[in-house]
Amino acid sequence: MRIGATVRSTAVAAVAVLCAAPVCGQATTLRLMPAEGQVSRYVIEAETSVAGSVMSTQKIYRTETVTSVAADVIEIQAVVDSSSSTEAVPGMGGPDLSGMSYSFGVDARYRVSGLTDAGTLSPEAEAGVGAMLGSSFFELPEGEVSPGDSWSGQVTTEIPAAGGGTLTTETEMTYTLVSVDGDIAEISLEGTLTMSGNAGGMQMDGTGGVSGTAVFDAGQSRLHSHESVMTVDLSVGGMPMSMQTSTTRGIIP
Repeated sequence: MRIGATVRSTAVAAVAVLCAAPVCGQATTLRLMPAEGQVSRYVIEAETSVAGSVMSTQKIYRTETVTSVAADVIEIQAVVDSSSSTEAVPGMGGPDLSGMSYSFGVDARYRVSGLTDAGTLSPEAEAGVGAMLGSSFFELPEGEVSPGDSWSGQVTTEIPAAGGGTLTTETEMTYTLVSVDGDIAEISLEGTLTMSGNAGGMQMDGTGGVSGTAVFDAGQSRLHSHESVMTVDLSVGGMPMSMQTSTTRGIIP
């Protein structure tokens, strides 16, 4: 069961907010507006626990380059500089992504459209990265927002599971602009999710929630950090089980 290896916000992109050092409390429009050729390097760490026991950890160093900017699609190439993991159960940590590269698309509100080029990903890695991109737990608002304002987003993700199974996760998210201080915008995220599918020949169903925080540096036109905790109460073949995945992503200066 490689749920934790694929449900990661690892997601994955260079983001920007369209405003120049806005005054705290002033309405602002948040938009993805990177410069073509912009390069950002991130470290991503994830830990998945089942019933309170750590089942897998992963640490990835990834370089992201904006390769094209258009009105409808912004394309970003990601290169995994290095990847390391630990796993309590063989295969739960997922494939080693070291040296692999791929490209994905997002729109101006940072809604991920998915892989645009699988690059050097293996078939197994492609399925995992696709699921990871689809569960990034982030979306910019449609209109102007001020601190305290909220907006919603919905995501449906197909997650590869053990034994050739697939899990479908549907997430309802609420985002809130917490503060804008100079170039820095802080956004909180909260959500509920449902999960159903088959893993290892067993039916799996679950409900849970997501919470976290994202920080944007408008001056540098990119995501500075993103952290989230996803908790799911599962029924696996009729047996109850709890799972938690904590993920952090931060810019490397």
